[in-house]
Amino acid sequence: MSLKIKNWISGLPEYVAGRTLEEIKKEYGIAEVYKMASNENLYGLPPGLAERISEDIGDIYYYPDSSCLEIKEKLSRFYGIGQDKIVVGCGSDQIIEMICDSFTGPGDNIVTSDPTFPIYEKSALKCGGESRKVPLKGFRQDTGRLLEAVDENTKVLFLTNPHNPTGTNITRDELDTVLDRLDRSILLVIDEAYFEYCPREDRLETTDFLAGRDNLMLLRTFSKIYGLAGLRIGYGLGSGEAVDAINKVRLPFNVNSMAQKAAVYALDYAGHAEEICEKVNRQKQVYYNALDENNIEYVRSYANFLLISTGKREMEIVEELLRNGFIVRPGTNLGFPGYIRVTIATDEVNKRFLDVFTGIYRDIYKQGR
Repeated sequence: MSLKIKNWISGLPEYVAGRTLEEIKKEYGIAEVYKMASNENLYGLPPGLAERISEDIGDIYYYPDSSCLEIKEKLSRFYGIGQDKIVVGCGSDQIIEMICDSFTGPGDNIVTSDPTFPIYEKSALKCGGESRKVPLKGFRQDTGRLLEAVDENTKVLFLTNPHNPTGTNITRDELDTVLDRLDRSILLVIDEAYFEYCPREDRLETTDFLAGRDNLMLLRTFSKIYGLAGLRIGYGLGSGEAVDAINKVRLPFNVNSMAQKAAVYALDYAGHAEEICEKVNRQKQVYYNALDENNIEYVRSYANFLLISTGKREMEIVEELLRNGFIVRPGTNLGFPGYIRVTIATDEVNKRFLDVFTGIYRDIYKQGR
């Protein structure tokens, strides 16, 4: 007799995680492997941060602060907004889940682009809601059609800026149009996990829009440029009404004490984060130059990764890269067959990758292998 699992679970999309360093070392018998699949900050932590975090390890026999008060106080000063407008989660994806828990149910829908980060859809389906998906237009979110997809049953509209997995951005005019036209009863969520990687001249200071707007929620994370992916902590900035609702469905002690302390300390290194942004953007130009020289198509990115065209031999190229010690994300897993997504690494690793990748690409396509 089968277990009585809820019927709708069988239809949930499954998140396919990237492969681990140890897994690839063991499978291919190689000693040196570079993980360039999950968009972590591959430059690592700023000097001194690991030591500051480790000083608090002796207190882990206590439960963490359920209200995340210290990090909320720090974020409140950092952004100049009230603590009642801040919610903290085990990664920003937990906040996405809590948003859908708070706003969507049977008969409701969310509106998203397609392809995009799959947790939006999964969170809505888990609550009995529906995901209305609008195709990208030229690798960019089609804000006009997203607005057209909104109906009387829409509870949340999700935008991502920069977009994952393409790395494209939303312009100020596009955001202004969405803010002006979207009904104030519908929550607009802007997922800004890669916000700090966007060149400063192209960043939209979306926190400026929070005042007087009760239907806006911004999501940011310490997992990316701040290098705390392994500790899982993200946060949302929004109206007190939305934050209050989310906090009511939030489980107690949802963010561990080490993550909270690390996030508090990490904000002291905002200058280091800007240095990482500059390094990554310089290295993206190195990629652009190398790919242009080899006539390989790619999508210009405002994040710390690139979507690179591989053509019909995508999985063969991915396999060859693995044999050479480079873990990348197959585009097929992201809704972009014929592409790979590559995290921008350090200068030396990027050079090695480009040499290997362009060599594999030329060998497969130019020699007709």
